[in-house]
Amino acid sequence: MSFRTILQWVAPAVVTLAGLAWIFSRIGLQSVADRLSVDSLSLLIPTLVVFCAGSLWIEAECLVRLLPGSRDVFQLSTASRIKAASYPLALLHYAIGMAGLSILLSRRTGHTIAEATGVVALITLFDIGIQLVLMVAGITALGTQGPAAQIGVATLVVAAIILGFIGLRTTISLGPLDRIRKLAIFDAARSTPLRLLAELAAFRFVFALFFVALIGLSCRAFGIEVPWTYLLATVPVLIVVAIIPSIAGLGTGQIAFVELFGQYGDGATLLACSLALSTGLLVMRASIGLLFAREFTREALAATRATEP
Repeated sequence: MSFRTILQWVAPAVVTLAGLAWIFSRIGLQSVADRLSVDSLSLLIPTLVVFCAGSLWIEAECLVRLLPGSRDVFQLSTASRIKAASYPLALLHYAIGMAGLSILLSRRTGHTIAEATGVVALITLFDIGIQLVLMVAGITALGTQGPAAQIGVATLVVAAIILGFIGLRTTISLGPLDRIRKLAIFDAARSTPLRLLAELAAFRFVFALFFVALIGLSCRAFGIEVPWTYLLATVPVLIVVAIIPSIAGLGTGQIAFVELFGQYGDGATLLACSLALSTGLLVMRASIGLLFAREFTREALAATRATEP
């Protein structure tokens, strides 16, 4: 095993442990434990269950719509199972989860790995664009409290994504870029009907609002009142931090959570809320993923049974 491979697997654990050690050096463990109450958890757990169920349904709907085929082969239930099976990989790292999902999509639908990866990448691009739009809306609603630089950067990124889509879908020659435009990984962005793109945008918008609501309701479960406009402006930052290599965003997520919402609650309560939320998501998604882990070996099991006397 190469040093680079070892580093890729070890780095998330190191980042998580370092982040947790740093945040607990500032906020005592006992003070955090004191903030964890039965009342708070009794409000948080149902919220997590609803979020996990709703988000999985949205993810499955998006996959089924973008990878049309025989519904006898790729149904909503199938899409839900393979998305769920990719959860444990995504907890290790977002990119690993995307790769695992692409492999399963390719197996179930008959599309190539490049085409399946293109669909997953298309969904991710929509997520990025919508999160940035929500951030701009939140910062604008905050008025003078929002930094204009953030609005400018977010607007530029959204504009770049839109121009990229136009470039992929136009019939005008782009010279040397034509070869890149014809790659299979861009098939979904290039050929998906506009009606389906509009449906995808609607689903991903609801998905983004689901996550904002999850953060807001989790805070309220711990008695932290964060304005919804502020959540719109800051939740995208939490999502970006979660992409940093770590175990399910632990460590880095807690630091960002405490820093972003520090004006609305004390550090111990914020850290307790963040840890409960992250741990709850980790346990639920890992459990769901393990429940459907056989999706990765389904073909091998089917082939083995077919050869048995």
